[in-house]
Amino acid sequence: MSKSLTKKVRHELDDTLEDVAKTLRKAADALSENSEEAVEEAAKALRHAAQVLADRTPPEVRDLARKAMDEAKAHPIATSAAVLSAAGALITVLGLGRRKTA
Repeated sequence: MSKSLTKKVRHELDDTLEDVAKTLRKAADALSENSEEAVEEAAKALRHAAQVLADRTPPEVRDLARKAMDEAKAHPIATSAAVLSAAGALITVLGLGRRKTA
């Protein structure tokens, strides 16, 4: 994959993840009030972001994602550990962000 394509995909992914993080942060703030609605809104935003990202993804990136998916299927335990680590990191970042704004 070319450097310019990689930068473009990374930039779009960063924007998409930022939108998802904002929605998740908003959902976390509202959890005490209407948790079901907040979680539903966050899930919808995540699904929409995934669709937008998929629509904008060039064929080269799709091939790379397919290879990553095949690798994840071949090594499910390692993949699960990586996903849990990433989720933990995201939760920590969101928690630190909430403390700074409080």
